[in-house]
Amino acid sequence: MIDKKREPMGRPKSFDVDDVLEKALRLFWERGYEATSLSDLERVMGLRPPSIYAAFGNKETLFKTCADRYVERYSGYVVEALTKEPTAAEAVMRLLSDTVDAYVHDTQPRGCLVVSGAIHCPDMDEGPRLVLEQYRKATEAAIATRIERGQEEGDVPRDVSATMAAKLVATVMQGFSTQARDGAGNDDLHRVAKLAVGALGLSAV
Repeated sequence: MIDKKREPMGRPKSFDVDDVLEKALRLFWERGYEATSLSDLERVMGLRPPSIYAAFGNKETLFKTCADRYVERYSGYVVEALTKEPTAAEAVMRLLSDTVDAYVHDTQPRGCLVVSGAIHCPDMDEGPRLVLEQYRKATEAAIATRIERGQEEGDVPRDVSATMAAKLVATVMQGFSTQARDGAGNDDLHRVAKLAVGALGLSAV
């Protein structure tokens, strides 16, 4: 992430770093990495290329900074859901429900930057692709860990594969992103979330 306290010597920056980063983040969020050009970033951020390079590096490093910012500012509900609920089934239900609310929102782009940032981009630069892949794998691993904890605490059957269940949940979350971007409604996606949790068989009762 950009350290706003470290300013170069000489004339101070004539722009708000936080503001222009948020504008860049939302553009990547809406269009994805490949479909966002430097001229698009220049227009939205209100900066010339030399200023963008001086403050944030090239397009790849700017995207990585925006991805970090996205996870920090817009994905906190994932940790909340997986740590605050008493059972794994309730944690997964809250995770999927909160995911729907995050992906279908009136004040921000639909879907998930980590999912949509790389969609339809077979030739995406390796750096950004690996960053997004790392975030997706980390989320899936956190879900698996919560399900394994549920098995240890007795609220998830031992014959449930935590790895496969987590992969299914992650797949549903990614599908929510695509559905949200295609205009799916909040109510419909919440119904899908309930069906998905029911199909997982996480309850030991």
